[in-house]
This record gives sequence, structure tokens and C-alpha cells, in this order.
Amino acid sequence: MKLSVVATTIFILTLGFYTPKVTAAPIKTPKTFTEWCQQKASLPQETRRTVEALLNVAETQNCSQANQTLTKLTSLDLGENEISDIKPLSNLTKLTSLSLWGNQISDIKPLSNLTNLTTLHLSGNQISDIKPLSNLTNLTFLELLENKISDIKPLSNLTNLTYLQLSGNKISDIKPLSNLTNLTTLYLWVNKISDIKPLSNLTNLTSLSLSGNKISDIKPLSNLTNLTFLSLSGNPLTSKQCPVEPESICKF
Repeated sequence: MKLSVVATTIFILTLGFYTPKVTAAPIKTPKTFTEWCQQKASLPQETRRTVEALLNVAETQNCSQANQTLTKLTSLDLGENEISDIKPLSNLTKLTSLSLWGNQISDIKPLSNLTNLTTLHLSGNQISDIKPLSNLTNLTFLELLENKISDIKPLSNLTNLTYLQLSGNKISDIKPLSNLTNLTTLYLWVNKISDIKPLSNLTNLTSLSLSGNKISDIKPLSNLTNLTFLSLSGNPLTSKQCPVEPESICKF
């Protein structure tokens, strides 16, 4: 009898120290701007800021009305809005032009859905991984000036590009650009480029900037006979003879 009382006491004491583990239900990621807007108060500050910026564009605080306006947009400018989280943009699939320059964006995965984009401004952010851009095959204009990019392989299939700005990054290997034969304007100043042979194929180029790199041999550019502007200053060139004519187009 005493043993039974002791065992019961131990069991009750043990229960006193036991706290059942409660698993929180996973938070569903909103699928529409209406849902992002309705959950605004509970969102992290960086996400809430983006939602508020979009509400300003829609010129209404009504979530449903804002969604109707935003999902019809073909052009959107959120430059210099101190935005870092762009997930609330992921369902604005009618966009053909998007400007996000001068923000604090590092994750651009939400852009992979926006396959109608033809113009995209992403300069002045914190972007290093550009894999999500590989889906955006309708792009003709792409700006990625002053980010943290070193690997540009994801750009290799963006063959509709005519304008590409990649200056002020950490790029050394430009072989992925050899496929982009529709390019007419290419800016690569202030990177880590030494081998420019991959550019010899880009015969539609009219404007090319390679200033501030590690280039010594510019002979591979001799095929680019459509050039009207060629900037080569700030490179350890072995020769300062312009590789194309007229020589006046070369800026050493």
C-alpha cells in the first residue's frame, strides 16, 4: 500500500514538471496581394514596407481595390523605396516593366514568376544570386549596376536582350554573354575581367564599356565593326591601338 502511494506521488510530481510540446500551425504564405494586405499588421517590418509601398501606388488602403489595380499594372516603379522583401510582387504577372533600383534587395526569387517582363531595373541593390532571372526570357533591357554579382551564367539564355548593364560587380568570367548576340549596348566597367574573347561574337554591339578591368589584349574586339563607342580606360593594355575603325570611337 505504501509503495502504491509513493508511486502515485512520484507520478503526480512528474506531471507537474511536464509541459506538453505545442506545435504552432505553419503560417500560410499569401497567394494574392489581397492576402498580403489583409495580413499586413502581422507581417515582418520589411514585408510590411513593401505592402505599404504598393498601397501607395494603388492610391487606396482598401485591400481588394488595391489588388484589382495592381494586378492590371504593366509598369511599376518602386525605385528608392528602402525595400528589401519583394515577395508581395510575385503575383503581378502582367508587368512588362519593373524598376526596383536603389533598394536593399538581395533575394530576387519572387521575380521568377514575372515572365512577361521586358524591362527590369535592379541597379544599386545587394544582389549576388541572379538564378531567378533565367526564367525571364522576354527581357530586352536589364540593369544590374552596382550589386554583388560574380556568376552570370543565369543570363546565358536571355537571348532577347539588347541592353545589358553589369558594371560595378565582381564578374571575371563573361563566357555566358557569348550567346547574347542581339545585344547592342553592353556595360561592364569596374569588374574583374581579363579575357574578352567571349565578346567577339557580339557583332550587333554599338556601345561597349570595359573601363576599369584587368584587360591587356583587345584584339578580340576587332570583329565588332558596328561599334560607335568603345571605352577601355583603366585597363593594363599592351597596346592602345583601337581594334576597330574609326579610331576616334575608342576612349583610352
